[in-house]
Amino acid sequence: MRMTSRKKEILSYFEPDALGWVTGEIGAPPFDVSGVAYLLYGMDSLNKPHCLESARRTLDAMARDGLLEKVISYEQRQNKTQSGSGGGVWCHCSRYGLPGLSQVTRDDGGKADAIDGECVRV
Repeated sequence: MRMTSRKKEILSYFEPDALGWVTGEIGAPPFDVSGVAYLLYGMDSLNKPHCLESARRTLDAMARDGLLEKVISYEQRQNKTQSGSGGGVWCHCSRYGLPGLSQVTRDDGGKADAIDGECVRV
């Protein structure tokens, strides 16, 4: 296993100093591929599939080498295949966290636990 700069950067997202900022950006660990790609490549990752694939390959390699733990969860995602549908699609999602610390919990709170407010694009 080679410890590349990308692997070091991904591992730095789990450090206590950075975890608060990372959680605010993409949510709490375990992280999904699109969230890590966003942290690595910025907004470019949303429109360039090779950014997602590169992040996925790196995360899978780290899981194979024992640096991260891969957890599969069943979640609702945005449906990008049908334009204008606005609905979500349920799929199996790979999430990655530190070995022994990955725990995915279902959000059962619904609207009762949602944060009130509005989103403004800057």
